[in-house]
Amino acid sequence: MTQILQKKTLISQADNYSANFGEVLRSSAIFWVKNDEVLKTTISFSNYWKYKNFIDVRVILNLRNMMGELVTRKIIDFENKFVCNYLPPDNFEGSVEVEAFSINNMRIPYAAIMATYEASESISMVHSYARVYSQHEIEDKRTISNGEESCWTLREDAGNSSFSIIHNGPNIQESQTIRLGVRNWRGEEQFAEFILPEMLPYQTVIFEPKNYFENLKEFLEGQAGNSRISFKLNGGFSRMLCGVRSFDGSQLQVTHSNFDYSAHDTDTINDGVLQAYMRTPNILGEFQQEIVVYPDTNNGTYLSECEGNSKKFSTGDIHKLSFVDSQGKLVKFSREDNVLPTRIVTALRLNSKKSKIPAECSLGVVHHNRPKKNFHWMLVSNKFNSQICWVDFQEVYGGCPNNAEFVFKLYTPNENQKFEKTLLKNELPSDNTIRLSAIFAQELLVNDYCHLTIWCSYGGLMIFSTLEKADSITIEHSF
Repeated sequence: MTQILQKKTLISQADNYSANFGEVLRSSAIFWVKNDEVLKTTISFSNYWKYKNFIDVRVILNLRNMMGELVTRKIIDFENKFVCNYLPPDNFEGSVEVEAFSINNMRIPYAAIMATYEASESISMVHSYARVYSQHEIEDKRTISNGEESCWTLREDAGNSSFSIIHNGPNIQESQTIRLGVRNWRGEEQFAEFILPEMLPYQTVIFEPKNYFENLKEFLEGQAGNSRISFKLNGGFSRMLCGVRSFDGSQLQVTHSNFDYSAHDTDTINDGVLQAYMRTPNILGEFQQEIVVYPDTNNGTYLSECEGNSKKFSTGDIHKLSFVDSQGKLVKFSREDNVLPTRIVTALRLNSKKSKIPAECSLGVVHHNRPKKNFHWMLVSNKFNSQICWVDFQEVYGGCPNNAEFVFKLYTPNENQKFEKTLLKNELPSDNTIRLSAIFAQELLVNDYCHLTIWCSYGGLMIFSTLEKADSITIEHSF
């Protein structure tokens, strides 16, 4: 049995921006999947390697049960289509790993894949969170398998409960002591330690905090809390899937965890503009939004400014700004010591009065060291009434001109089906939000999941897409 030791790892944002991942000939992602009478999972991805970087790939999909045993392996043929929507077998729970191989450098080792989880009264989506490392990454020590994960929202009440999911890599992970912390809205924290038995290759494990804290519901006092966890994987990236589900199975919402930056480290900005920004999009419909800074920040005391109000918060605080509408907001962040960490992990929550569980989208901040981004791609669906929303970080990039071109391309799962439309900014809604059906009104003959790319001549946008079902909504930022 091994005891996990706290060891700080530098998580370099500079390496991420410059795609400093070595020679990448394999890119991958792994997801928890479950298909039964109450939940339907779809793994959706497009051949973005081809239309973004003109790289030919061979894609393999691996279906494994919860213990990591291979059930089936299949080749995804992109010869005559752009999008693959894969549904696991009925009455199945396990994982799906998608691997892309190429003889050319793909630059990014984590594949841009989406998963959707549809229940009777909700829809939720999440982008790639975990992956299995390639052997050369392990040998080159380009791995993060010592899990110090946080940014995991806890909800425990009369109708809902929280969970998280990890995926082991290709080797046995020996038995270990897991350290799990739970924090309530007051900032009070409790810890539990328990033994996790040996994990088999590719095994999927689910953690439910209520199993380790007798009075968790009372401790959280009906408010959203936060959890963090320490663990080890053998050859797998430590990112987790985090979810909240209703006891009756009618609703489920998921997002992904992020690093505990009080345990890991990140690079910092020490001169120039020592301010970071978060912008939330305008969302059509009657939704209330909440902006959250997860508590396990890089150690320090911070200041947030939004709509003329300033609030101070420190590492360990769940910092929250609540609003009665879904109109876009701007939040400015600084740190008391005038040292700005490149990563401050934030989230956007959206809730309707009729929905049991808010949607949660894990985000971050933008600062003056972030490079421009002109090309974006995302999951959309006419069946689920997708909105396309964008925000302009004009504080960093100067503002999007009215004559900026937006090139929209819609890729469908039908054979060789693609639609394209170019609009100028001044031809788009002034609130920076539009329904997918308003862009491709006549072409949307498919009610399946599709993939949308947007190229914009201005590089200072962050773009989001939504899915809606019943009174629920889910939102994700683009790749």
